[in-house]
Amino acid sequence: MPSFSKLSIFPAGYFRATSMWLLRERRDVVARIATLTAEMGRIGVVTMHYDTETEGNNTKATERRTGFDVTAGSSLAKLIQAYVATGGNPFDISGFLHPDTTQVNLQEDGSASRKQQYPGGGAPAARSVEYNNPLPEEGPGGKNAPRKKTGYEGYEGGYIDSTRYVPGRMGGRMDRGAWDHGTVLRVMHDVRKWANKEIKARLQDMEWRIIKLSDLHEQLQTERDMVLMEAFGGQLNDMPPLDDEKFDPRRFCQVLISQMYALIYETGASGIPLGTRPDPALGLISFAFEDMPEDAAGPMG
Repeated sequence: MPSFSKLSIFPAGYFRATSMWLLRERRDVVARIATLTAEMGRIGVVTMHYDTETEGNNTKATERRTGFDVTAGSSLAKLIQAYVATGGNPFDISGFLHPDTTQVNLQEDGSASRKQQYPGGGAPAARSVEYNNPLPEEGPGGKNAPRKKTGYEGYEGGYIDSTRYVPGRMGGRMDRGAWDHGTVLRVMHDVRKWANKEIKARLQDMEWRIIKLSDLHEQLQTERDMVLMEAFGGQLNDMPPLDDEKFDPRRFCQVLISQMYALIYETGASGIPLGTRPDPALGLISFAFEDMPEDAAGPMG
């Protein structure tokens, strides 16, 4: 059985062997952070800029894009340059939204103001509506102007709050049987079928490469700033200090290991393990059990 394959039920020696191996790996964490940072620099970042609107003390980002930036000399910059050269529009690739970017500031009266950089705060969500939705809604011209909504539109509950969500722009979730979709599909197929290979090679494949690189940058950033910080933040030389408002110090890797040792192995009056002898009451624990002689050959198996 592969190493580290036991997660919920294991002999006592297995946890001792795995925890020893993991704690030895701490020596590579700082070098790993440096490697992640260097790799993120090579990949680069695409930053999309959106127009904003002021609503009271709040600044709301609209979906009107005004431009974009990409890290100079990065892999993403080179891919986007090649993409544009083959006729691609960078605005068609992705919204390049970044969650958790909304700034919240406390006002003197105790209220909070929000400043968005991306539509929906970087994570557009499903829309909540009144139980009797849709309701008639007047247009900007007053009572004599055509209604913006008549009240006969489709129920909007659950619509994604984005202009790219097609049912929200068509007035409801359309059934394909409601219109001659086959004819439209056939025409669109005939219009583009002669260039399908070029579309894939010059646009779609490059779009996917840009999206995958952007996702990889986000994954590496999560590993560096979240996973490793939660495990060892501020505990190793040359490692940034832990942000106590963001992470719980009780979640440190060595703290969790110490707590497990106190459960599995014999402890003194102070609760500190006396060694690696299993706790006499180990049989009362449902997830761990005593070792057998054959476990010694491969406790991590």
